[in-house]
Amino acid sequence: MIMCVWVTIRGILIVSALSFCFSSWAGPPEIKFIENKCQWPEQIQFSAKLPGGTMQLSPGAFAYTFIDQQRLNELHELGHHQEESSIAESDLQIQAHRVRVSFVGSNKTSVPVPFGKHPEYYNYFLGSDKSGWSSYVSAYDGVLYQEYYQGIDLKVYSQGTYVKYDFNLSAGADPSQINFQYTGADQVSLENGDLVVNASKFTFYEKKPVAYQFINGRKIFIKCEYVLKGNRVSFNFPESFDACYPLVIDPLLIFSTYSGSTADNWGSTATPGEHGTLYSSGVANHHLGGTFPATTGAFQINYGGAYDVAILKYDSTGQKLVYASYLGGSNNDSPHSLVMNSQNELLVLGTTSSFNFPTTAGAFDNSFNGGIPEANVIPYNNGSDLFVAKISGNGSQLLSSTYLGGSGNDGLNPQSSPLVANYGDELRGDIITDPSGNIYISSVTSSSDFPAGNSFGLTYHGGETDALVMHLNAGLTQVIWAAFLGGSAADASHTIKIDNAGDLLIAGGSSSADFPTTVGVYQSIHGGSVDGWIAKTKGDGSAILASTYTGTSAFNQVYFIDLDNEENVYVYGQTAGTFPITAGTYSNANSGQFVQKFDNALTSLKFSTVFGAGRGIPDISPTAFLVNDCNNIYMSGWGGLINISRGFWNSSTLGMPVTPDAYQKTTAGSDFYFIVLTDDASELLYATFLGGNQSPTHVDGGTSRFDKGGIVYHAVCAGCGGGFDDFPTTTGAWSRQNLSLNCNNAAFKFDLSSLKARIQTNSVELDMPGLNKICLPDPIVFQNKSTGGQFYEWDFGDGGQLVKQDTTLIMHAYKDPGTYRVKLLAIDIGTCVGKDSTFANVLVSKPSGFAGPDQIMCFNAGARLIATGGVSYIWENWDKSFTSTAASPLVNPKEDDGYVVTITDVNGCVINDTVNIEVVPGIDLQFDYLKVYDCFSRPSLEVKNLTDPAEEVFFDFGDGTTSDLDVTNHMYAQDGVFNVRLLGRKESCIYEESIILPIYELKVPNVITPDEFPENNAFTLLYGGKKLSLSSLTAQVIIYNRWGGKVYESDDYQDDWDGGNVGAGIYYYDIQVEGEAACKGWVQVIK
Repeated sequence: MIMCVWVTIRGILIVSALSFCFSSWAGPPEIKFIENKCQWPEQIQFSAKLPGGTMQLSPGAFAYTFIDQQRLNELHELGHHQEESSIAESDLQIQAHRVRVSFVGSNKTSVPVPFGKHPEYYNYFLGSDKSGWSSYVSAYDGVLYQEYYQGIDLKVYSQGTYVKYDFNLSAGADPSQINFQYTGADQVSLENGDLVVNASKFTFYEKKPVAYQFINGRKIFIKCEYVLKGNRVSFNFPESFDACYPLVIDPLLIFSTYSGSTADNWGSTATPGEHGTLYSSGVANHHLGGTFPATTGAFQINYGGAYDVAILKYDSTGQKLVYASYLGGSNNDSPHSLVMNSQNELLVLGTTSSFNFPTTAGAFDNSFNGGIPEANVIPYNNGSDLFVAKISGNGSQLLSSTYLGGSGNDGLNPQSSPLVANYGDELRGDIITDPSGNIYISSVTSSSDFPAGNSFGLTYHGGETDALVMHLNAGLTQVIWAAFLGGSAADASHTIKIDNAGDLLIAGGSSSADFPTTVGVYQSIHGGSVDGWIAKTKGDGSAILASTYTGTSAFNQVYFIDLDNEENVYVYGQTAGTFPITAGTYSNANSGQFVQKFDNALTSLKFSTVFGAGRGIPDISPTAFLVNDCNNIYMSGWGGLINISRGFWNSSTLGMPVTPDAYQKTTAGSDFYFIVLTDDASELLYATFLGGNQSPTHVDGGTSRFDKGGIVYHAVCAGCGGGFDDFPTTTGAWSRQNLSLNCNNAAFKFDLSSLKARIQTNSVELDMPGLNKICLPDPIVFQNKSTGGQFYEWDFGDGGQLVKQDTTLIMHAYKDPGTYRVKLLAIDIGTCVGKDSTFANVLVSKPSGFAGPDQIMCFNAGARLIATGGVSYIWENWDKSFTSTAASPLVNPKEDDGYVVTITDVNGCVINDTVNIEVVPGIDLQFDYLKVYDCFSRPSLEVKNLTDPAEEVFFDFGDGTTSDLDVTNHMYAQDGVFNVRLLGRKESCIYEESIILPIYELKVPNVITPDEFPENNAFTLLYGGKKLSLSSLTAQVIIYNRWGGKVYESDDYQDDWDGGNVGAGIYYYDIQVEGEAACKGWVQVIK
């Protein structure tokens, strides 16, 4: 039993076969774990596509299924060239094999927790059974199984084209619990510590396990090995270890992106910009069609012709293209080196063969000086001049630009030169600036009349080329001084630095036995076919202060130079000889890359060593170099097929050393290589590959750069030979695909620093990286993405502090609204820096949304819901039959209901609230009424309540009187129109049933005097004191004599019968007033 354990055992899966391997896989450059949403059998939890097959995760097991990819491709081609009927069924068979890995004794109930959610989703419509169809299926970077064994978590995740898995052992956990068994394999064996699994024609490898810790600032690797018994595998720790220290994370690929150009677009040079931005440049041409993505507002949006310089600027995350621009004339132009000055302006050094290359008014030289036609990476049909251009930080202005040259070729190492040992060496050179913006250039020239002046080297030395060093003012209007440097053969300067005194350190290669060296330096005699050289000159160009060769009897060349804090001089280059290795340094014998350290006077060699694959020749072409503030040494380069195919070194990245924590441990042979050594070169701190698995990675000449923090900013010519997408890119990058038919400029930032504090904010679901706004009471997650560190001090800005010894995530809940500045301090006393800090700002808001109050509503009266404090609202009732986006909608439920509102405020805070509506039931009110007429006065109103006797009701007659009797006969005091209501009371609600009734006096005369009194000369019916015929009522009138004879009749009486057709006497009338009354009686006619 091991007590107090925190260990990670790390494995990597690599697949190969007779017909395929990772390096020939044509799929995307990353593996994703896709969740199962019923599109696969239930026991499959996640599935990932591997090169040539799949990996499936299920409770307590992995399963690998592989198919013969080459045979699949053959059948695909066969289908294009033969009729289906002519192909035999046996010819359509594809061999496949399935291998299951069962984790014996594991916790099969452990629920997998995915992480690293990808923005895209997948839809599966498999077969005709819709129950097996799934939409919006998510993909993830990996899966975590907690408590896979007791005290042991299992993390399975992708890294580019590899599957990696970690067993994380916590305190008290026993690693002997971990056992896994292979079924379905033909053979399981161990080879050099790797687990080799053979399954028919397919083979996959579980790389030798790695376990390590940080103790007292140093990475301690724990010896760990597989134990194989039959087909069952376990782990063994043959040596003791201190089990109480946490792990650190792998170095971080900050971003990697293609340019997105549909035109052929190569990669040559890159440099850091302000605030972590990245500038990248190469050439673009339209020979294969397409366009370069020049952005609106850039200083040159139109293609000049042939090969143009193509410049891109990305934000610090590589997710946004800040600008892209062409730079060039109608012939061929190429960049060699980029640098940003103190004003955040970009300086570009390059070569041009264009008579109309864009220059600016007042520049030192506005005319092309010509040269000899030559093809150096790209054709220079008119020979070449150097150019220097200065561009505004936003890319909108070409601030200044000038030619630099003589009558020969300038800036080019001739292809036949002994100094050209790698593809792209023709286009070396460097540009730097001082704090005042003055410009210094290190290059090469074949022009004896190059405008040298005010310097130690005014005369061309007569060889194939001379090294060229020059100083220009910030505006590019004046060459302050320029100097030739060389001997009688070929010489070139590739690199330049300024020391604290303002003097220059330059370096390059020379085949001249008479290159000018000074007395007392490290090596004053030329040693081989080509030697490297290092020189120190006065900052004003007046003198060479020191100059030395460095090399062997074979090929040697310096490509980069840098200075440490004490101004010691470091150089990085190539050798094909037996290069000196000083005692105590890390080295790989017989290797072709060297690094050396000299004193500032170049008289004393501090150390010298080589690294590489030990094949006796260079493996990689150097691309960037740094001595950081801790004096750690950073180097990068590329190697492989491009050099071989162009007749240069038979180089490869195969066999070069990598560290167990490498970002990419394996190589297809044509990749980038990065290495970090300690300040005295005594220890290998880190080494890794970076590249794809189809196209040969390379650079088309030019320099890339590290910043002082150990982050490399690099340009790549990627995907060549078929528009491949295999160079690894990062999630969310500007372009994750090579959109051209050939090459694309791929730019990346890779952080190789040994101590770097990093915070990533996130949601609890870990699906919102970079989250910086939260709403109370939601917590926020802080992920520690630091590199290195023994322990970490957190300050959450609200008084909360925490010290941790691991990088596990932290969930923090703020109590009050405000803006909080979160600080993470990573501490490692074993490094020269000791500590590094970073900050993140978090805005915490209190949701301002509010809804309410609850309401009691009388039946059918309606209610207005109230919500405030939001910019958007979404209302729904319980059964979702009602929805509204208004802040205060009107509702009228028939029974009790609840209304849920989602309120989003101006800060994006979302709150859900509920308003309940209680409905008071209505009353079914019913009543009858009757007007009772005597035909000589105002009628009475008789009402009768027909409502349920249990209800509390009363009558309101509309004249100020009421009655709670069920039957009431009411007399009105005056004529009028009255609202007669039956009202019911329930709780606080009053309900009513009403009718509007006209109540008017109805008078029928009993005597008329046609001949005596005019006002009474007709049978006039009065309704409300006026003739009834003037009202809206209609009366039917029939007059009879005493014997029953009808003497008058009218269906619409107009108050106009005057008895003129009868004699005096008594007559009977029958009157029907429609809808109102029936009157019968006697009227006397007096004549």
